[in-house]
Amino acid sequence: MKTTVNGKRYNSDTCEDLGGYDHRSNGNYSGTTHLLRAKNGTYLAWTNTNGQDGYLCDDLHIIEGCELDEMVDSIHPTEDEETRLIGHGLIEVV
Repeated sequence: MKTTVNGKRYNSDTCEDLGGYDHRSNGNYSGTTHLLRAKNGTYLAWTNTNGQDGYLCDDLHIIEGCELDEMVDSIHPTEDEETRLIGHGLIEVV
């Protein structure tokens, strides 16, 4: 998916995927939201849906601040994703 924000073009296919979480509607899978990092360091949320939930739609937008923190907290990362999140300073293992 592609989007333009403040004259900058972002493409979900060329961003680094740092992890994601699934959405469910009445127990059925309805899509996934991914945390992406663009080449310029901008963080984006990309939601890819399958149409099972009428309130959830495909979207790609910049996230920062509290929204970024909430997104990071929602991800259940694999070991590779955890390593990337640590490398970008988004989480700390204690």
